[in-house]
Amino acid sequence: MSDELSRGDETRNPAQILVIDDEPFILEYIGAILSSHNIVPILEYTFEKALLQIRSKPVDLVITDLFMPGMGGIEGIKVLKDEFPNIKILAMSAGFSGLPPEDAVEAARKIGADAALIKPLQQDYLEVALADLGYI
Repeated sequence: MSDELSRGDETRNPAQILVIDDEPFILEYIGAILSSHNIVPILEYTFEKALLQIRSKPVDLVITDLFMPGMGGIEGIKVLKDEFPNIKILAMSAGFSGLPPEDAVEAARKIGADAALIKPLQQDYLEVALADLGYI
């Protein structure tokens, strides 16, 4: 099975999941969780680099922080939804400059995020969100 995964009775191509966060620990943490489910994640530190990656090789799901240097997740989600309307997006945030994380993730949902999580990220919540989106 070169590029397929066997999951119970079902055999399918592995999901292409790209994770964007400017914090190396978060990238590695999410990457490890995805790897534990036999998903090889694509990890990027900036939305700008992530967009280059997606434009050259489309992905199924983007997991992104909302507040990062350069292009933030809110702007990035708008760009993604304009260019790739069918892409799934899971937004995450710890809030920013007095903006509570609940308000940040609600804003992300309003502009197209399919799911949203509040940081600090907990593995079980991430796994539930990934299951709800159909990736694990």
